[in-house]
Amino acid sequence: MNELTDQLITLFSSILITVMFLAVAVNTFRRNHAPDTRHPLKWRIPVGHLDMLDIAMCGIIVLYFSLGALLAAATPPGASAPPSTTNMELDSYKVFNGTCLNLILAFVLLVRMFHTGRMEALGLKKHSLKVLLYAPAAGYLLVLAIHFLLDKAGLFQWIEHATNAPAEQSIVSVLRHSSDIPLITVICFSAAIAAPLVEELIFRGYLYPIMKKYTGVWFALITTSLLFGIIHVSLVPFIPLAIFGAVLVLLYEYTGSIWTPIIAHCIFNTATLINILYPGILLPYGT
Repeated sequence: MNELTDQLITLFSSILITVMFLAVAVNTFRRNHAPDTRHPLKWRIPVGHLDMLDIAMCGIIVLYFSLGALLAAATPPGASAPPSTTNMELDSYKVFNGTCLNLILAFVLLVRMFHTGRMEALGLKKHSLKVLLYAPAAGYLLVLAIHFLLDKAGLFQWIEHATNAPAEQSIVSVLRHSSDIPLITVICFSAAIAAPLVEELIFRGYLYPIMKKYTGVWFALITTSLLFGIIHVSLVPFIPLAIFGAVLVLLYEYTGSIWTPIIAHCIFNTATLINILYPGILLPYGT
């Protein structure tokens, strides 16, 4: 990435962090819980069980992901690695280390929910095969259509030209050009299995409901989706990633089951991996 890209990511991340924390702080003093908003879309995700400890953990999550994005944007590739470390070894370490940390964080959140008797709030017991088949597929096709329209409108080309930002995430470039089988295996596992499970538990299963309770449905949807987009530290795919995050929230709310966004995320990432390894099909950027 170049200096302008780093500055823009750092600025946007800083503003987003500040806005999210201020919104939660202000609304915590104003009310004990978010109003029971009803719209044509069925808002199913319960939030009444969340408490002040959850707010604290929510803050840790936001800082964890946001500061990670800030550090990644501000640190030149390989700057913290020993001189003898190759780019391939560095990339392998980053992917493996990031996957492990995120899995640990997701496990901590699950333990917290289990011990407070709130696992059911995730909708883990809802296994409607019909919903789990059509809802994720519909969400994926919607994101695909939006990405196609944005691409045809020239948005990605404009961002790339205006900021000199890379056209794709660094991890995508590594996967596209790497011939290292262990590295490809780690990346594919992280993208197709670990990321959907971990990111959905963290962003949709935990972070979104807390923001929803203390700031309202739409504010929570927008801010958590923007955070989901910016943590991937890439300007060109930022907008489609944020839109994808919003669609995942809507799928979660519509079905009331965390399995729906997990499956949609798996479909999205698996299709993107296939497109990277076997080019020729227009697919959105991977997450």
